[in-house]
Amino acid sequence: MDKDQKLYEMTYLISPSYSEEEAQAFQQSLKNEVKSLGGLVDDEGGVLKRRLSYPIKKMPEAHVANFRFLLASEKIRELETKLAVPQVLRFLVVHTKRQPPRAARAPRIGKTIPEHPVLEYNAKSAPEVKQPALEPAADIEEIDKRLEEILGK
Repeated sequence: MDKDQKLYEMTYLISPSYSEEEAQAFQQSLKNEVKSLGGLVDDEGGVLKRRLSYPIKKMPEAHVANFRFLLASEKIRELETKLAVPQVLRFLVVHTKRQPPRAARAPRIGKTIPEHPVLEYNAKSAPEVKQPALEPAADIEEIDKRLEEILGK
């Protein structure tokens, strides 16, 4: 591996008018182009057909593809010219860094979650709930008198 090679990630959208097999073949041709330029494919990636958030070139869906590769920085322009074809709606090539895999978090020792007893509802054994007694409605004449007193009439 050359010391001047850097890790890049390429993501692009292929027109939905192309079939899944044609999209796979196009990705393979890009990988072959990287190899012919002296690069090395790091992560194979994949091709998936997705609905886009907004239409691009009047197309609501596209094949989304990506892969990572090592290549000298001066050869990126040559690779980008390979992507300047009508079947590619958009593309992005970014320089990235290799990130170490994250270790899974170990469970905390000493702290346990107490188990709560499961309560079951039994309608037969449930206590009877008494409804509060409703007071009879007040007489309308009494309400009128009280309103006149409050309003000072």
